Amino acid sequence: IIGLEEGFFPLISDECDMEEERRLGYVAITRAKSDLVLSSSNFRIYRGKKSNLERSRFLSEAGLISGKLRIETTKEFRRGDLIKHKIFGIGRVLEVTQIKSDFKLKINFGGNVKEIMSGFVEKV
Repeated sequence: IIGLEEGFFPLISDECDMEEERRLGYVAITRAKSDLVLSSSNFRIYRGKKSNLERSRFLSEAGLISGKLRIETTKEFRRGDLIKHKIFGIGRVLEVTQIKSDFKLKINFGGNVKEIMSGFVEKV
């Protein structure tokens, strides 16, 4: 996968759908059969100008590099949120059910779906 820099993948524009870009990145990474090669560059000449670039946020969100992954402490969860679990790693919330002041979350951890109470996860 080439061009894993902010502004290129994900493509940042006025009509940017970050969730669609994230889904495309997830599909590209998880479809590798035997080897996965990821590339990014420190600068690129784009539209006649040299631009300094940062690596794509998707690399750290997927746990492929250390970097900009940040943990938020919040009690609100929505479908599509990325979360981190101590054992299962990073997953995506598929379903949220409120139980009193807590939430039961149905989470997809790379094809392994688990139901976990929100107190055992952190929002990414």
